[in-house]
Amino acid sequence: MKYRWAVRATLLLLASLLLLSACSAGGGPAIAATRGWLQSLADLNFKQVMDQTCANPKVRTEIEVRLDPFIDIQATLQTLKGQFDFSGLKFEELSNDGRTAQIQLSGKMVLKALGQSQALDVYEDLTVVKENDVWKVCANAANLLKF
Repeated sequence: MKYRWAVRATLLLLASLLLLSACSAGGGPAIAATRGWLQSLADLNFKQVMDQTCANPKVRTEIEVRLDPFIDIQATLQTLKGQFDFSGLKFEELSNDGRTAQIQLSGKMVLKALGQSQALDVYEDLTVVKENDVWKVCANAANLLKF
């Protein structure tokens, strides 16, 4: 029973981490930054995730807290990567004033690993901010790490 919970938690983590890998292309620099941040999660490159996160201390702390349990099991997670279907995931730039953008992620993705399949509905608005001429993911980013 404990093993089944661990498999389910791992599937959900991987699904949360791998939202990006085959999403629809296109969009401006704020969408590209969002894709890059999510790709870093998909690659389990947590240092790069933090580099692509805005300077807001509250946001950074929340993301670090959510990533912390996975740092020790990073190698295990990499061996459990499965098959992902991201064809139903969409990125949409709702607003952009040149300094702050709202990016909406919506749709469905499916993860298959360890003989199990997990479908997740994704509907999240992320705030992306421009810091030193670089777009970085900010508000609501940690919501993608909840499961």
